[in-house]
Amino acid sequence: MNPGFLDIDLIRLPRTCAREAINWLYKAGTRGVEGVALFAGVREGNTFTIKRTIIPEQQAANMEGGLLYVVRGEELHRIGLEIFDAKLQLFAQIHSHPTSAYHSETDDAYPIVTVVGGVSIVVPDFARGGINLSKWAIFRLLPETGWTEMTSAEKKSYFEIIEDLPEQKKAPRWYKFWLWL
Repeated sequence: MNPGFLDIDLIRLPRTCAREAINWLYKAGTRGVEGVALFAGVREGNTFTIKRTIIPEQQAANMEGGLLYVVRGEELHRIGLEIFDAKLQLFAQIHSHPTSAYHSETDDAYPIVTVVGGVSIVVPDFARGGINLSKWAIFRLLPETGWTEMTSAEKKSYFEIIEDLPEQKKAPRWYKFWLWL
C-alpha cells in the first residue's frame, strides 16, 4: 500500500496561503454559499510545506437540503496539470460551513484530496473568524478510519503557521512600454 502522506508529522502553512484561502471562503460566505480552496506544496522529509493556494473554478448552491460546492472534472484535470508542472503535490482542501465546523457525509463521500494522510479542513461561520486553527475542524484521511478529526493537541503539534517564504514574496514589477516595439 502506498503510504501517501501518513509519514508527514508537520505542515508548514505560510500565512499568505492561509489568508488567500480564508479571504475566498469569506467572500463565498457573503453570498450565503460554501467555498473551497486547495493547498499544494512539497515534502521535505516528514514535513510538508504549503507553497501554493489554489482557488478552483467552482459552482456553489444554497439548496433546500443544505449548501454545496462543485468542482467539475475538467477543472480538477487542469489543477492536476498545474500542480504537476510546478512539481508540487496536492495535500489539503479547505472549505467553509455556515455555522459549525464538521465533516459532513457529503464531505466524506466527495473529497478532492484522496491521498491517504491528506488533510481536509472545515472552517466555521463562513470564515468570519479568520485564520484560527483552534476553531477549524481538521481531518486526516486514515486507512482504517477514513476522515478522522484531529484533537486540539494534534492540531497544535501538526500545523505551523509561518510567515511568508522568500519565494512567496513577490517583487514589485516595473513595466516599461516602448512605443516603437
